[in-house]
Amino acid sequence: MENILIFGVNTRAEVNSAKKLDYNVYSSSYFTCSDFPEGVWEKHILNEEVDTSCGSFENMFTSEKLLENAEDYLDNADLIILCSGISGDDFRGRFKKYQKKIVGNKSTKNINDKYKFYNKIKNKFLSPHTTLVNDIDELVEILKGHDEIQFIIKPKQGSGGYNTLLLDYDTYIKDNYMKNLIENMFNSLDEIILQEYISGINISSSVLSSSSDAKTIINTRLLSQNDLGFSEDYRYCGNILPLDIKSLEVLNKYTIAHDEIGVKELNEDICQFSEEIIKDCGLIGSNGVDLILSDKEEENILNNDLYLIEVNPRFQGTYECVEKVLSINLLKEHINACNGEIISEVNPKGYGIKEIIYAPYKLKQGNLNKEGLYDISKEGTIIEKNEPLITIIQETNNVKKGLKKINNLKEYLNSNIYPIK
Repeated sequence: MENILIFGVNTRAEVNSAKKLDYNVYSSSYFTCSDFPEGVWEKHILNEEVDTSCGSFENMFTSEKLLENAEDYLDNADLIILCSGISGDDFRGRFKKYQKKIVGNKSTKNINDKYKFYNKIKNKFLSPHTTLVNDIDELVEILKGHDEIQFIIKPKQGSGGYNTLLLDYDTYIKDNYMKNLIENMFNSLDEIILQEYISGINISSSVLSSSSDAKTIINTRLLSQNDLGFSEDYRYCGNILPLDIKSLEVLNKYTIAHDEIGVKELNEDICQFSEEIIKDCGLIGSNGVDLILSDKEEENILNNDLYLIEVNPRFQGTYECVEKVLSINLLKEHINACNGEIISEVNPKGYGIKEIIYAPYKLKQGNLNKEGLYDISKEGTIIEKNEPLITIIQETNNVKKGLKKINNLKEYLNSNIYPIK
């Protein structure tokens, strides 16, 4: 029996998939949780203790710590699987020799660097104009010269929508809080990118690819905190899949025409677009493409342009919903695709809805062991404001009913968390 070692910020979902296959399973992650699978050799960075703060993920996490944690596992691993938070390029120095065991993309530095990626694809695919900014003076000069335009400012590298701000010249001049946020970004990140803001609906594709072919297995409506009413907070917080009229029309300000042909054609365009991008990038295995369906011009948003935002050369946050709706083991299909065999047919059944809940304030967690709740921290631990608190996942045949169940679970959640002043 082969040994499989899974790296990532949170490996629970992928470990569950691995346990259903014929492997000895090892894991190195940042988070662990009370619902983490048993019978796994695992190490984690965050050690939760009752009445002790879990601290800040951004301050405590590094990919180097994931590798150092798993040093005892690496020699025995036959296969290495990478999830969010680590890439093949992180296997440097004494870890370089293990890069060959990675099943998937071994180098993605020109994709993870958003400015290099933009320069690679800007003449091939429709994408918002992107500029590298080295200091605040340069930023102000660009904003002042384009004072009628809104921009997105974000790190050159990173994922999940962290440190992503909506910005224009007027806001920068008048909002001291925004100025402080941007100064802190430059102090910690050095280089950031300024990207033309495209208003519309966030969409993602899940693509399986080999060295010679690519197949989109499902398209998804992505959710950010902004979609849920947290104004200008662009952190990823969930998804609804598959992409159809019902998943498009909820949780937004846009009127979606009940046009089945239009949605069918949109999905076909997204599939073709995403497959071309993945092949152009030379990626293998399970990868994601993030897009925005613009709302700029047409009354019917289905007729508008698709903008390429970024490519995620790894498993996506949609992982479990994809498995549930398509009735597949996505880890198995990833490994098969890397070996040249892409699944021939997929048939979505029902909907998968996921929502990540961030702590609304500093709190102590109560008993959250309830069906539908995942990534549950130890009871009695302290979660800081804006840190991930819980994941809610629902399978449903009706989007609105699924969202209602999620709201009921939020009420249960709110009755089992306790503010700390």
